[in-house]
Formats: sequence, structure tokens, C-alpha cells
Amino acid sequence: MSAYWGVLARVLLITSLVLGRAPLARAQEDATCLMCHSSASMFQHLEEPERMVVNQDEFEGSVHGALGLSCVMCHQDLVGTGLPHATGLESPNCSACHGDISTIYLESVHGYGWSRGNPRAPTCATCHGRHNIRRHTAAESRTHRLNQSATCAECHGEAGLLTEEFVKLPRTAMSYAQSVHGAAASAGMDAATCTDCHGVHDLKGPADPASRINPLNMSATCGQCHAEIREEYDRSIHGRALRTGLIDSPACNDCHGEHLILSHLDHDARTWAANLATQTCGPCHDDPDIVVKYNLQGGVLGTYVDSYHGWSTRFGGEATATCVSCHTAHSVLPAADSASSIHPANVVATCGRCHEPADEAFAASYTHETTSISANPVNRIIRTIYLWLIALVIGGMVLHNLLIMNYFVVKKRREGKKNGTVLRLDRSQIIQHLLLTISFAMLVITGFALRFPEAWWVEALSTLGMTEEVRGDLHRIFAVVLIAASLYHMYYIVLTRRGRDEIRSMLPNYQDIVDAGDSIGYHLFLRDKKVRFGRYDYTQKAEYWALIWGTLIMVITGFVLWFPTEAVRVWPSWWLVPAAQTIHYYEAWLATLAIIVWHFFFVIFHPDAYPMSWTWITGKMTREEVRKHHARWYAELTGADDESASP
Repeated sequence: MSAYWGVLARVLLITSLVLGRAPLARAQEDATCLMCHSSASMFQHLEEPERMVVNQDEFEGSVHGALGLSCVMCHQDLVGTGLPHATGLESPNCSACHGDISTIYLESVHGYGWSRGNPRAPTCATCHGRHNIRRHTAAESRTHRLNQSATCAECHGEAGLLTEEFVKLPRTAMSYAQSVHGAAASAGMDAATCTDCHGVHDLKGPADPASRINPLNMSATCGQCHAEIREEYDRSIHGRALRTGLIDSPACNDCHGEHLILSHLDHDARTWAANLATQTCGPCHDDPDIVVKYNLQGGVLGTYVDSYHGWSTRFGGEATATCVSCHTAHSVLPAADSASSIHPANVVATCGRCHEPADEAFAASYTHETTSISANPVNRIIRTIYLWLIALVIGGMVLHNLLIMNYFVVKKRREGKKNGTVLRLDRSQIIQHLLLTISFAMLVITGFALRFPEAWWVEALSTLGMTEEVRGDLHRIFAVVLIAASLYHMYYIVLTRRGRDEIRSMLPNYQDIVDAGDSIGYHLFLRDKKVRFGRYDYTQKAEYWALIWGTLIMVITGFVLWFPTEAVRVWPSWWLVPAAQTIHYYEAWLATLAIIVWHFFFVIFHPDAYPMSWTWITGKMTREEVRKHHARWYAELTGADDESASP
């Protein structure tokens, strides 16, 4: 009844305003206003001059123009004023005619922001327009169903929105546009739009019990379009729990998303088969706090993921059973409920949807309990037996093969002694290489442990006491060892005779380019003779200078990361520290992979070096190894002619 009297009051008010003034007088008044407000050139000194422009044709086609309202009927503070009138006028008070809507608006989140003086809060004009207001049924109206998302996107779009307390609100319009609802609406279909879920003037936050998007009201909101699904959900254990006040229970948006609702056939959707267990059901049913809080069955996600069904869905199998295949999508009920799909009376039929000859024995063979290793005693016994079997069998195989490997390593060492050796590295070089090996290995381990803390080997080190503090200290200690070894190497190659000879032999030259081409040709069976290398071949020179360059890069970036405040004082640049971190990380990958792929191949896996070169331990090479691979150097050492020195 109150709504009826409100409508009647508005009709009487508008009628009195329209009929109480002569049409000619209204036209004259409006013409006077349009003398200035018909062109933006009069308001170029303002920030938004177009806001002051009134298009007469648009106004006459609006709901207010059709009623014959004049300018001063909305701009009441202009009544009786002369021209030019004052600037900074009050905004029109829509509540004079729309009092009931104004009351609803003031109780909404938009009205709350406006009443607190937030300039970002939307007003009537923000959504409905100013002088071109149309009925919401008109196709050109800003509030027409097909235009609502664009209207809301002006605030909730790509740029985002800040509250008066600088809290960022989500860019919901972008998510909505990519959703099934947004795609259907953009195609001209009658799909859910902003006001269907949030309301028209009574928009409220999700924490408000009266809000349409409050968890307790979500099923009713979605049920406006999805009535049958709403009934299923309300009967489910999730709906029952939510009505009881247990807000941990999922509502529609917890499974489907809020604005970015995608089809279950979309691979990016949380409800797609491969994502259901891990992204939709798992976050709750694998949460230890929720499992303990409600005494739920634990480990259900792990038992599913580690089953045939789980493997198949992760591989992309869309015909494989997922959570909803057994528990249904919306009518989820506990096994004790006689209506549940997993009730003892119904579970055979549930299994039979995929496995037609299923019977009670088959249904009992596949549950979360039977597939769980911790809950199933048979599985526990089998696992224990196999763990011991693997340890004994594979451990025995490893020991057996190590004995064989050791035989050939020792045999190679003895044969080298028998046939004579050539000094390759002196004691100082052996120590340098040993320090480099230890420091590099420890830096790799402690560095990548920071980057990949979830890796199994990092967790194993953590159980041995490698905390973050210990890891950081070890990384810095071995960085100092690497720097000390590098400084000693500089002393060695500059101030010792053998060091100077070594560095001269390491200098790249044109012959290295020729040797590289000839070596590739030989190994492609394009050359008959093997390349005669000097003291160091092109592979060793490339590795040496890459080591020098890499060490320099790692030391510089390492110091920046170790002493960031001091570094930016020396080089005051905002990008210095993050750039150093990025370079340090990827240079570490480059160096590690180079050692594994390049260095280990030539000193371990190369057929001439396998099973291991002893040079890094003894500092010596056999005369045969030198003659075979470093023929030019062999000729220099022995004075032999080219033919006898060639392999």
C-alpha cells in the first residue's frame, strides 16, 4: 500500500509541475538555458566541459523530456536567480520525485559511499545518465539489460576502483565479459547481468545478511535462472550446512566462481573434469583445518589423484570419473543419507553408470578407504614389502655396478702409470680446481634450495638441519671461498712462470676456429684424420673463458644482493637490485647446465675418458692420452715429427 501512495504522490507532483506552468513559459526558460548549454565552447575553462552541454533532441526523447519537465524543475536552486548564475550548483535532488528509490539507494553500498562523501561513489546520474535518461526497456538506455555491464564497467572495469580508504575493488566487469553470462549477453541473448545478481538500487556487500550475494542467499539468487539446480543444492549437505550457519560450506560462487563463470567444458574452468578435484573440491576436502573441524574423512584428494581416475583426468581424459561422477554435482549427500548416490543401496547403480556389470563386490573395491595406503592395511603391508624389496634389490644392483665401475677406474689408473704420464696440472692447479669444485657445488645446492624450497631434496636437507639461516650462511661462506680461489688464480696466472705459460696456452686464436670445424667434420665422417690439438683444445678454452666470465657476473650480482643498500648508493638506480637477482638466477642455470652437459661429458662420459679422467686428482695424463688427443702438444714435448705424434 505504501508503494501505491508513493507512486500516486509522484504522479500528482509531476502533474502539478507540468500543468502549473504555461508551456510557452517553460519553452522560453529552456531556450534561455540552451543559449549557453547547447555548446561546449562556453565551458572550455572547466575540466569536463561536455558535462555542461545539453542536447535538446536527446533531452526531448528522454523520460523527463517526454513529461515536459523544464530545466528548473530538476535544478531547483536556479529558480529566481539571474544570469549568469553562480557556478558550483547543487546536483539535482532526484528524491523529490523518487523518494522511495532514494531511500533504498541510501541503504546500499553505493549510497553508503556517497553519504560518506566519497567522490567515487556512483549517484543516480552515474548509472542513468543526466539529460538523456531513457526507460530501462529502451534499447539505447544505459540501464537496458544488454547495456548494464557496460554501464557498470565504467567504474568496475579495466582501470579498477578505489574506495575512500584506497582499498582496491576487483575489476569484475572484465571477468564478467569473459564468462558464459557475459558472452551470451554480448551475443544479444537474455543472460544474467549485473542487476540480476546484485540488485538494482539495493546493492549490498556479501557480508550483509540482506544482500543477494550473501552466502545464505546465493542459491536463491542463482535460482532465479537455475531453479532446478537450486532445489538440488538446497537439499544437498552443502546447502543444509549453509542454512545451519556453517559458512565454511560452499555456495554457488565457491565452486563456479563469482564473475568469471566458465562452462564446465572450458579447460580453464574450475569445474572442468581435470580441475574438479584439485581446484574445486580439494581446497575444502584437503584442508586439514576443515577436516579436523568437521571430522571429515581425510586424504580423499590424495587417494583420488593417485588413482587411475585421477591419473586419467589429469592426462586430459574427459570420460573418466571425477568427484561429481560419484557424488553428483549439486545433490551432494553423505553416505548415511538414503538419497545419497554413495549410500550402500545406491552405490552399485552409481558405479554402473560407467561400469555396467558392476555389483556390490566391485563397488566395495573402489572407495577412498580401499585406495588409501594409510587407511587400507593391505596396501600398507604391500607398500612396506615393496619398499624393502626396492631398497635391497636396487641397492644390491647399485653396489654390484659400483664394484665393476671401480675395477675399470683403478685399471685405467694402473695402465697409465705403467705406460708413463705427462704433467698436466701442478699441485697448485689441483688445489684451485678442488676449491672451485667444492664451492661451485655448494653454491648450486644452497642457491637452488632457496628457489625451490618444495623440492624433495631440499626437504631432505631441511630434515638434516638446513634451515633458511643455515642455508644463507653456507651460501655466503662458499661464495667467499669461490672469490678467494678466483683471486689466487689471478695471482697464479700473473706472478708465476707456469701460470703465465698456462694462460698463454689458453688464449683463443684462429687455429681454434679451424680445429672446431675440422673436429665436427671428423665426427661427421667427412674427414679421415683426427684433429691434432695443442696443449688445450677449443672446447677447453671455451669452457675456461666461460668460467671466468660467469664467475665475474656471479660475484658482481652476488655482492649487489648481499649488500643491496650499499649497492644502490654506489649506483642509484631502481632496477639495479631486481636486475641483479634475475641475472644471478639465470646465470646460475647457465653455469650448472654447462657443467653437466659440457664439462662432465668430456671428463666422464666421453668414450676416451670413461669411466673417469684421473687428471683432476693426480694432475697427470698418460702419454697415450696426450699423443691421441693433443698431438701438437705431444710433438712440442717430445720433439717427435708430425707423423709419429699423430694419433
